[in-house]
Amino acid sequence: MIFLVLTTLQSTAIFVVMKLFNRFRIDNWQAITVNYMVATVFGFVIYKGEISPAVIMQEEWLVYALILGLTFISTFFVFALSSQKVGVALTSVASKMSVIIPVIAGLILLGEKLNILSGLGVAIALVAFYLTLGKGASSSFPKKYLFLPLLLFLGNGTNDTLMKYAIFHFVSENNNLILFLSVIFLAALVMGLAISIARYLKTRYRIRLKNILAGIILGLLNFGSTYYILKCMGIYESSVVFPVTNAGIVSLSALIGFYFFKEKLSKTNWAGILLAILAIILIANA
Repeated sequence: MIFLVLTTLQSTAIFVVMKLFNRFRIDNWQAITVNYMVATVFGFVIYKGEISPAVIMQEEWLVYALILGLTFISTFFVFALSSQKVGVALTSVASKMSVIIPVIAGLILLGEKLNILSGLGVAIALVAFYLTLGKGASSSFPKKYLFLPLLLFLGNGTNDTLMKYAIFHFVSENNNLILFLSVIFLAALVMGLAISIARYLKTRYRIRLKNILAGIILGLLNFGSTYYILKCMGIYESSVVFPVTNAGIVSLSALIGFYFFKEKLSKTNWAGILLAILAIILIANA
């Protein structure tokens, strides 16, 4: 039970930390790059096995890990912007409702069958998305930022689909999964460093200690949430892990956004959030 609580709290804390970036004038790219540096180091430290370029290069999942590294950091950047511009509550909904994308992809790519529960969950999720972020919503964020949660929805869904496909075909052992994740973090780090160096050469911005500290905090939370959900998957069925954690994250994020950041949510928004939680539970238990 403790692992379920820890992954839910740390995942929610990521939304909160990113929301605070704007308040403390944290540079998103600097912090996110440092975040992946921390996550990469932790991943390789806990990996129990040989680590060398030769070992990694022969892995069948390498191409997928490299692609995921690029999409991970891109989505994480959108994650930060959406938390700052749209809010913690609605960003978490867009992020977690992306579960419907790998469900649909599973039907096409892995030959999975859509049963009544998952089909109902997908239908409810679409309604929830409309109520939370679409024309049915009346939340206070400027509509010009609506593309951010939409991009996050598509980005997270793409990441989950690629991850699901790679794990289904190429990653079997739990220890190998840790190496797979570590290489994803490393690829994200390389992209982040490349962009940060390019920005530095162009603008000569200052590398500030507060950005590094923010990145370390974010990296610990990012790795912790990933690590503990892996621990959960080793103890509980996926049908328990995903509905409990995802619904918990959406619920807790909505409450934190409402009470601590004074985010304005209409009755329509709240209806969408509740439907999103129901959809997540139905899909995960299908």
